Amino acid sequence: MLNVEPKQSVKSAISQANPLVSVVLGNYNYGRFLQQSIDSVFNQTYQNFELIVVDDGSTDNSEEIIKSYGSRIIAILQENSGQEATFNAGIQRATGEIICFLDADDYFHEEKLEKVVNSFLTHPEWVMVGHCWISVNKEGKPVGSGASNILSQGDVKKLLLKWGKYASSISSGLACKHSYLEKVMPLSKGWGVDAYLNAALPFYGKVGSINEPLMFYRMHGNNMRAYCDNLTYLMQQRENTARFINEVAVKVGESKRFELQRDVDYRSYKVMQEGGAPLTEKLQIIWLSLQESIAIRRSLRDTLIRLIYRSICTLFPQEGKLILRFGLRGYFNLKLGGGRWKK
Repeated sequence: MLNVEPKQSVKSAISQANPLVSVVLGNYNYGRFLQQSIDSVFNQTYQNFELIVVDDGSTDNSEEIIKSYGSRIIAILQENSGQEATFNAGIQRATGEIICFLDADDYFHEEKLEKVVNSFLTHPEWVMVGHCWISVNKEGKPVGSGASNILSQGDVKKLLLKWGKYASSISSGLACKHSYLEKVMPLSKGWGVDAYLNAALPFYGKVGSINEPLMFYRMHGNNMRAYCDNLTYLMQQRENTARFINEVAVKVGESKRFELQRDVDYRSYKVMQEGGAPLTEKLQIIWLSLQESIAIRRSLRDTLIRLIYRSICTLFPQEGKLILRFGLRGYFNLKLGGGRWKK
């Protein structure tokens, strides 16, 4: 555990408060990325943190890399049990007031912890903070036009209960108050860290956002989020999210429930899986997509991207599968490039 006094600029910015941050880094066979991920934590401008590296039974050189850091990290080497068990083990070991997550193939911006701590101290009502990210390829070079720079903030329970989502971050872009995280743990196998936390924690308080990229999300083909075209998996994730929302709603005494039929992603995936649908259903999906973006207050750019994406996926299901595989930008490159995908 590191307990080093932060730089003077950090002390001034957070009014001398110096909470311990636990960074839980989960790894499975990402030895080729692991050192960069670990070093991105050590290179933070805010230095009062503990780094917990949980290796989920890797068979590559991950263990060797982890052991090379000695006592500077808290290492947990376990048998292969899945992402949820990995983060459960890290959270159970964590002692910080704030917990940040990091997948071993991603890495932090050097000011990430500083800005996360400042946001929690400035907004004590926030139970979780999400921030934006930059997508990079396996060499660390930016790809695409980047993720949304506008995330939801405040009380988002109504959005979850009506639309099943809000503009949220992904696992390496999430930070939670430890005391509230304990209310929704442990994670069960197959839940997905970000899907569950984004659905569950808003029922215990307001969520915050930092609308700037403080993490680099690596897209390299082995991570499921990197343009997954497995429709069964995608539909299962949306079903899981609906279940999370309603289970926590019951737990906290909320009377309303989320109806899966209002999940625009789920309905568009279903059209693609079935190879088509009546025109009325396709048009309703597109209309609901616009209503959803307005309710969530997405940027004009994000709204247009989602409308184009869902319009192609629902009106032309076979083309939609290509979009899932290559992304919207990759899809148009494929079409305009005569069948050759350009990154």
